[in-house]
Amino acid sequence: MESQGQRQSLRGQAQEPNRQDVSPEAMRKAEEAKNKTNQSAQQAKEKTESTMSQVKDKAAQATEETRRKTQDAADKAKETGQAGKEKTSGILHQTGETMKNMAQGAADAVKSTVGMGKKDDLDDPYMETTTTTRTNTGTTGAPGTRK
Repeated sequence: MESQGQRQSLRGQAQEPNRQDVSPEAMRKAEEAKNKTNQSAQQAKEKTESTMSQVKDKAAQATEETRRKTQDAADKAKETGQAGKEKTSGILHQTGETMKNMAQGAADAVKSTVGMGKKDDLDDPYMETTTTTRTNTGTTGAPGTRK
């Protein structure tokens, strides 16, 4: 029976042939294979670097495009908000003017009713005036009569 140490020793010999046992042709082929492997590794490395560079460029372009679109959207929202503010301001101003005119008209109507209207209201052809005249009917006890 072989011992474990002897088996490992035999394996080691089988894996690492003695350089004296290898022909020059086998050495040349091994060197060529090694060179091809190195070339393939270098090409893979270069291709990876090239691909990474392209990915970085695409990512930078996408980032810039996203930033530009976001800025455009923000500008549009700002413009829309400003336009809405101006429109609301105009509506509120118009409503305020209408309310002011209505209040002034109501105040003028009350003043006219109680006889405190403006003097130039008499010159206004649209201003209706009513005159109340008292007449003495001669009944006793009526105001303005004498006994």
